[in-house]
Amino acid sequence: MLQGRTADQKRKLAQRITDAMVEEAGARREGIVVTFVELSKESYASGGVLMVDK
Repeated sequence: MLQGRTADQKRKLAQRITDAMVEEAGARREGIVVTFVELSKESYASGGVLMVDK
């Protein structure tokens, strides 16, 4: 995802992703790892155009 999310937003996302894996996939909560990969707008392109240029 693009950079800019707060720590609180990431906490909430991690919780919801974990909840979904437990509920829908039957995964063990303690076995779920969520990793956020953040990219700068200069390091990500969509449709051949850098996000910084959109």
